[in-house]
Amino acid sequence: MKKALLIFMIFLLNFGLASCTSKNQLYVPGEYVGVGEGHHGPIKVILTTDEYNILNIEVIEEYEMPELAAIVYEEIPKKVIKSNNADVDVVAGASYTSVGLINAIKDGLSKASVTQ
Repeated sequence: MKKALLIFMIFLLNFGLASCTSKNQLYVPGEYVGVGEGHHGPIKVILTTDEYNILNIEVIEEYEMPELAAIVYEEIPKKVIKSNNADVDVVAGASYTSVGLINAIKDGLSKASVTQ
């Protein structure tokens, strides 16, 4: 019984100490412009970050078909912000526009990322 209690206490201590460690900074806070190639031309975004998260993604220039672009520009930024990562799935039926937007986001993130 004492052995089990000792193992449990060691586990709790390790878990408690691990949760106290600081997070590694992922980004330099600021706004960054990223560019990717869409189906009908460049897609340009402004990406806003703090030290740990992607806060906002705004499309500022694009030449895509309005019907498809509206869906892509609504869905992909939400997914990227939620996952804090640009490795998200494309929108079905609008893969060229999706890839262009994702590449623009990745371009902006490459400028925001802290080099470690």
